[in-house]
Amino acid sequence: MELRHFRYVLAVAEEGTFTAAARRLGMTQPALSRAVRAVEATVGSPLFERGRRGAVLTEAGVVFRDDALALDRLARTAITRPGRHSGATKHLRVTTRGCDIEALDTLVTSYNAARGTRLPARGAVVDGSVQVEEVRTGDADVTLVRSPLDRTGLDTELLRSDARVALLPAAHPLAHRDTVDRAELAGAAVVVLAGNTASETAFWTATDLAPHEWTPGPAVSDTAQYTASIRLGHGIGFVAESLLAEMTTTGIAVVGVTGVSASELHLGWSESATSPDVAHFVRHVADVAGDRVP
Repeated sequence: MELRHFRYVLAVAEEGTFTAAARRLGMTQPALSRAVRAVEATVGSPLFERGRRGAVLTEAGVVFRDDALALDRLARTAITRPGRHSGATKHLRVTTRGCDIEALDTLVTSYNAARGTRLPARGAVVDGSVQVEEVRTGDADVTLVRSPLDRTGLDTELLRSDARVALLPAAHPLAHRDTVDRAELAGAAVVVLAGNTASETAFWTATDLAPHEWTPGPAVSDTAQYTASIRLGHGIGFVAESLLAEMTTTGIAVVGVTGVSASELHLGWSESATSPDVAHFVRHVADVAGDRVP
C-alpha cells in the first residue's frame, strides 16, 4: 500500500462522497472507488458505509482515518522540514498570531543572543487557522499558541497564564463597574471569531466553565473587526488583559471579570521532532519564560 492510498481514504472521509473526493483528487469516481475497495480488501474490513447519505466511516474506518492522518502529517513533515535545516538559510521557524508578537520577538531575540553555534531562530506571524497545523506538517518548528488548542501530534509547555477582562461598549449598563461576574452578562450578544471550533467558541464566549446564556454577535476574522464590533454596540467580548496593548479600545470599557477561565500561552512543537536545535530552543524558552515573556 502506498501513501496515495491513505490520502484517497482521507479525501473520501473529508468530502463525504466519492464523487466530491474524486474531483478534489483529479481522478474519476470509478477509479477512486476501485482504489478504496482495494484498501478495504487489504485491511480486511469495510472503511465506509455507502448509501444515499454518501460515504460514512465505519468504526474501522475511523481508526484507519486517524492513523492515516498521523502518517500523512509525518510524510509532509519529512518533506518540508529538512529544507530549513540545510544550506545557507537554515533556521528554526517560530510562529505566533499577531496578538502575541511581543512575546515572540522577546523569546526569539533572547534565544539568538545565547544560541552559540545552534541554528538561528526566525519569527513569523501566521493566521490562527493554520498555526498548529503548520507545526504538525513541518512548515514551522515551534509555535507560541493560546488556549484552547488541539494538542494532537504536539508536545507543549505552558509559558504563562493570563487573567481575562470583559470588553463592553461604552454605553453598556455595566461599563462603569470595576469588576463584573460572568453571570451578570448572561444573555448578552458576544462577538465571536469566524471558523472557531465548539471548544474555541465556548472559550471566547466565556461559557467553558459554566453554561451561561448568550446570543451570537458578529463573526469576525481579526482584532480590528473584533474591537470595532464591540465599540459599535454589536456585542461584548473577553480577552487576555496582557493583550490589551495590542488592541484599540477607544469607545470600549475594559472591566475586570470573574467566573471565566484564564488565557494560557503555550509553546508547542511536533511530538515527532528529533532536531537538537528545536530541543535547545524549547529548553531555552522554558528557562527564561518566567522572567522574559511579556
